[in-house]
Amino acid sequence: MNRLAILEDNLEFSRSLLNYIIRRNKKIRLSSLAIKGEEMIEEIDTLEDNDILLLDLGLPEINGLEVINKLKQKKQHIPYIIVMSGDLSLLEKSKEYAPYIYTTLKKPFAFSKIVDIIEEITHTSEQKCYEKFVKEELRKFEINTTTMGYSYIVDAITFCLEDEILLKDMKNGLYKKMSAKNNGVSISNIKWTMEKSVKSIQRYTATSIIRPYFRVESGEKITPKLFIATVIERLKPKIEEETNKNDFLQASHKNI
Repeated sequence: MNRLAILEDNLEFSRSLLNYIIRRNKKIRLSSLAIKGEEMIEEIDTLEDNDILLLDLGLPEINGLEVINKLKQKKQHIPYIIVMSGDLSLLEKSKEYAPYIYTTLKKPFAFSKIVDIIEEITHTSEQKCYEKFVKEELRKFEINTTTMGYSYIVDAITFCLEDEILLKDMKNGLYKKMSAKNNGVSISNIKWTMEKSVKSIQRYTATSIIRPYFRVESGEKITPKLFIATVIERLKPKIEEETNKNDFLQASHKNI
């Protein structure tokens, strides 16, 4: 789940925007609301690189650009920064901080526009979260993490966590999506690499790990489909536990 911090000197605007966002995106929870730059400075250290900062540039005393500068100095990992302003000169100045800004919005703007941007961010973050779970799970096996096969396996499981229907027709579903991600690599190449990688995992991982994990007998072949489906089955409870925890936190921030 992504945390959301809003720095905007119009508190009523912030509240309206926040309630609009969290009603439409259940993956967001509030980190903080601030109306002055100096108030947000204290919160900066709590923001992670998958969090979101909605930042008004035209603030009194410490303006939005100064906040970005301080954040840049204090943190190694920068959150997704969405800057907003009705002042064209400030928006022009913000281009100097382009590497640290996800996007800019000129006021006034439709709330639906910012919801679309946040949806894009949360989707990207969710993929990263799934990828993290997948990589942790794959540590149970003997696998060379520097190979293309490992990369394909991570991609395959991550995609299927998002949409299990991809497993029903791997050639036209999963492998086609993987091909698109990997600059059009042929489906046959992906299929062959996946089969080779799964075969290698089964060969070099201890039987005492393989047999109970995949519920197979000694010598029984593990296909890429069985491998992916079983890892997903094992990961689901962990992901649901994380989701339930975040849902609880989300409920505590409704109707600010």
